[in-house]
Amino acid sequence: MLCHISDRSKADIKWKGVNGLNEIEIIYQKYYKFVKGYAFTLCFDESLAEDITQETFFKAIKSYEKFNHKCKVETWLCQIAKNTFLNLKRPKQTENIDDFLNLVSDDNIEESLVKKDNVKNILSASKELESPYKEVFYMKTLGDFSYEIIAEVFEKSESWARVTYYRAKQKIIERMNENE
Repeated sequence: MLCHISDRSKADIKWKGVNGLNEIEIIYQKYYKFVKGYAFTLCFDESLAEDITQETFFKAIKSYEKFNHKCKVETWLCQIAKNTFLNLKRPKQTENIDDFLNLVSDDNIEESLVKKDNVKNILSASKELESPYKEVFYMKTLGDFSYEIIAEVFEKSESWARVTYYRAKQKIIERMNENE
């Protein structure tokens, strides 16, 4: 369990915790998979997602005493991950459609080919989305993030997240219809 530490000193944060673990270790254990999943929705590259996750926790440890607890820990970590991704983003496109095709099951080959073709078309159209539509679409569709978390990451309202996701889907549908 995480303790609320807003009134603690840096030394207390570093050494006090639960069951012999300090709070930073507890945060790492509790949110590692969550942050890595979010990082993957940003870059669609398993290796890069791992790098972003490690860099996120490194930055979080360095700046933990500045964390003001006005938002949830996972929101704070996602903000760090997003900024890390933006700083690491290379000029080349990091999204790989083949990575998404692996998400489709191969139970029925004919059905699978249709699904893969649809996934490929959706992803091709989504790559053209501008920010924040692209990020919100990926977070909701691929990362299965709640509207609440998406809103917190972007420091907006939950209704903003819902509307942005809806508009992203509409833009993708329009682009797919143009390409038919």
